[in-house]
Formats: sequence, structure tokens, C-alpha cells
Amino acid sequence: MSFKSVKKNYLSAVLAFSAAVMFMFTGCSSSEDAFKPTKIDDFDYSSVINNHLTLMDFAYHLQDSKLNVVQLQPIRPDVLRATSACAILIDQDEIGVYYFNTDVEQQRKIIAQYNEDGFAYILGFRFPVFMAGSYVLTGVEKHPKKKEIVKALRSFK
Repeated sequence: MSFKSVKKNYLSAVLAFSAAVMFMFTGCSSSEDAFKPTKIDDFDYSSVINNHLTLMDFAYHLQDSKLNVVQLQPIRPDVLRATSACAILIDQDEIGVYYFNTDVEQQRKIIAQYNEDGFAYILGFRFPVFMAGSYVLTGVEKHPKKKEIVKALRSFK
């Protein structure tokens, strides 16, 4: 088999695969606006003062709120333009916890935008966020203990 025939077969296969993928996703559009805010409720995140508390304090607060915190792991805070961040494993599902230093004006602007939209983009994917004070949580929307986590977040002062 010559190089030209292999190249031709490869290009044909790639084109066929691309056409199949485009055909599969043709009817997948949603009637809902992709940029519509996803706010869950009208909770005033700025009513909670917790800028002085750490990510570790939040993990202990989750435990005090009867949630089974299994593991903490540092993650990159820059994906949400936060100051620091960690992933917390609660039972078998992980949530992302992002701390924003609200003493810094730019951080206040970022967190206010997340509050207005109700979501953040991480690597191009839209994630609903829950927030209170200086903390923004991702991965809570589909967590089995969503109500308990949100309640703990809002009481974290």
C-alpha cells in the first residue's frame, strides 16, 4: 500500500466521521437562551461576611453541618479568577470551592458578575454557581446533598 492511498483513505474516514457527528447533533439545539441567567433564587450573597475565613474553615463548617467530607484537594483558582480554590469530596461527589478576596476591587467585580449571571464558564463550559460572601461553589447543582451544601454555605460566617 502506498503512502498516497493510506493518506486518501485516512482523509475519507475523517470526512465521513465529521459528517456523521454533524448529522447527529443537528437537532440538539435548545429553545432556551444559552446566555440566560441560571440564578436559583434571590439570595443576597453580600449579606454573608466571611472574607476572613479560609477554605479549611469551610471544610470544617461542612463537617459541622453533618456533611461527610472525605477529602480536600487544591485546584487551580485562576479558572474562575479566584484567589484560592480547592475540591472537596463529599460522600462520593466532588464540589469546587473558590475563595475571592473581596477586599480587592477586581475580585468584587468578578464575584458580582457571577452573582448576576448565576453561572461561570470553566474551559468553555457553563457551570451554575452558588455563592455566599467571598465563596463561590461549583458542582453543587447535581450533587445529591445539594440542599445541605447550600444551607451550609449560606450559614458560613
